[in-house]
Amino acid sequence: MLHRFRQFTNAGRLPTPRDFALARQWLEPPLFELFAAQHPRDAVHTAATARWLLERGYDDPHLLQAAFLHDIGKGEQGRFDRTISVIAQASGLEARLASASSRFPVRRAIERSRTHSESGARTLEAARASERVIDLTRRHHGPPGTDPVLALLQEADTAT
Repeated sequence: MLHRFRQFTNAGRLPTPRDFALARQWLEPPLFELFAAQHPRDAVHTAATARWLLERGYDDPHLLQAAFLHDIGKGEQGRFDRTISVIAQASGLEARLASASSRFPVRRAIERSRTHSESGARTLEAARASERVIDLTRRHHGPPGTDPVLALLQEADTAT
């Protein structure tokens, strides 16, 4: 829950030149463009996710690319919509409240949050990212099983 509070309080921050420089170092131009096009909140979070990994000595290019891009499927969401999405997920109501075709923006935002792993993977496929980055993005909210790289991405995601 502490990480959710931290995410809420940091939601208004903008990515810094340092965030963009780090992303540019690890992402080829088409992938960097995806990073830069994210909602600012997600760019700040994903850069922090990559930085968390680097600070602990992890330098696998696929892991770091996935760290920068794992939330690209979320799209535009206001702070209220994101908060409601988190509450809906935590309470088990996410699937019932989510609706891509609802006239209510919050229900559309919940749907984007609910499906962001898969839609982000499709975006990465279209951008010709590596299969490994696509797979890590697609599964970053699922059980890691025996994949230690996915487990690292999940740990970094939660920590930031």
